Amino acid sequence: VLGSAVHGAAGWFFSERLEGREPTMEDAESVLRADLCAEIVEQDIRWKETTPEELEADSLRYLRAYLTAHASLPVVGVEQAFQVPLVDPATGEVLGRPLKGFFDFVLEDRVVELKTAAKSWSEFELARQLQIGAYNFATTSSSTDESIVEVHVIVKLKREPRVETFVVSRSQSDLRWWLRAAAEIEAAIAARHFPPSPSPYLCRDCEFEGACRKLGLEDRPLIRPSLPVLRTAADAVSPSF
Repeated sequence: VLGSAVHGAAGWFFSERLEGREPTMEDAESVLRADLCAEIVEQDIRWKETTPEELEADSLRYLRAYLTAHASLPVVGVEQAFQVPLVDPATGEVLGRPLKGFFDFVLEDRVVELKTAAKSWSEFELARQLQIGAYNFATTSSSTDESIVEVHVIVKLKREPRVETFVVSRSQSDLRWWLRAAAEIEAAIAARHFPPSPSPYLCRDCEFEGACRKLGLEDRPLIRPSLPVLRTAADAVSPSF
């Protein structure tokens, strides 16, 4: 609920800018409150120790932190739909139905994915994030071998949240791991088999982690960090099931 409300308010802010208007922080906060109210009414929420008032306060802090850091982001598209064929660029083999999705924000030279998180992301998580890999695949073509996805993670802290920025760069050859995973998932769906969703946490303890690293891809730094400083040795991991 929090993530949806923050996404909605931030998206509204940049949509207003694209229409030539000058939205304020207070305007965006009003949109967030309205979205949050709608989300709470429409969903059966397990509140645990959190109250609606605390959720609203947290959501507002997330939004303020993000717009304080990125209000001037040169966005040219918001919630932009995409559809690309799931085709192996090396062999031309069609591996399933077209990949459909939405980019949070589109810039002239990259797309931006906005995330809210309870803790900082690590290079392990970024290198194996199927969603980020999908965006890299969707923005890589035969004419542009390299794809850049900028990931903005709003991290909850004890006091004020922090916005961390990661730049994930991958080429067609680097996306081999993602294409294999997508093909396996598509085949499983077609056969009506639904295995557990792969995650960085499963990979970390998986007995096949070493084998995944030996798929034949070159080890190279694929994540170029902005904040915090971060380097990764490999992106050559096919998620295990």
